[in-house]
Amino acid sequence: MDIRKTTLCALAALVSICSWGWGRNGHDAICYIAECNLNKKALKTVSDYLDGKSIVYYSTWPDEVRTTKEWGYTTKWHVAYYDENDKALLDSRFEGEEGMAPDCLYQVGRIIDRLKDHKNMEKEEVANLIRFLVHWVGDFHCPVHIKYPDYKEHNFKVIYGGKEYKYHSVWDEIMIEDVHHWNYMEYEHQLGNLSRKEVKEIQKGSIVDWGEQAARDCHIIYEWAKAGDELGKDFYLKARPLADRQIQLAGYRLAKILNEIFG
Repeated sequence: MDIRKTTLCALAALVSICSWGWGRNGHDAICYIAECNLNKKALKTVSDYLDGKSIVYYSTWPDEVRTTKEWGYTTKWHVAYYDENDKALLDSRFEGEEGMAPDCLYQVGRIIDRLKDHKNMEKEEVANLIRFLVHWVGDFHCPVHIKYPDYKEHNFKVIYGGKEYKYHSVWDEIMIEDVHHWNYMEYEHQLGNLSRKEVKEIQKGSIVDWGEQAARDCHIIYEWAKAGDELGKDFYLKARPLADRQIQLAGYRLAKILNEIFG
């Protein structure tokens, strides 16, 4: 096996294990779209809290630390739960399921409330909340990080590009990397050029409104693939615009949140 093939296999295994929403490239793209739409005050304030680093630098930080003893309790906060009508459950549970932590949509709401008092908080606490916020806004827009009661078993295996993957992994990173081969700046160049009117429309409503819209729009991915399916060009042509749109929405909406808190 050549080095390139070995690297790709290692990446696929890593993605399968970690179940990162969007993978690094998708989360980087969301954060960069947001960063390019921050006002000057918000950009400087956030950068100061992060010791001069960009939010892109910390786009996947919550995934990287959730296996540690300090942050292990956040592991289950990377998905959003909805009922049979695509209404957010937030801190509730699916019927018959116990012991699940509140979801990422709920946590984003809590973080926003806490950061309203950021001037009276310790710098490192604010920095950690920002790191979680920029990641979890991306997670609740990611199709396979949206949980429905009729699709509890969402992580079935499919064939994509001639190889077997978990469906979750196809959306998390493999398809994102395979579709465009863009880096995060190229994503912003292609998806970050909306008019003010379009941006205003995207940013309307609350985070719950945004989450429920994502739930309605993304439900269809479980009609596009079933266990054992070989995903080909027809899947790619449907999935690509949905993935791009969800990344775009998450980026502009994250910008609104940060501007309102720190601008």
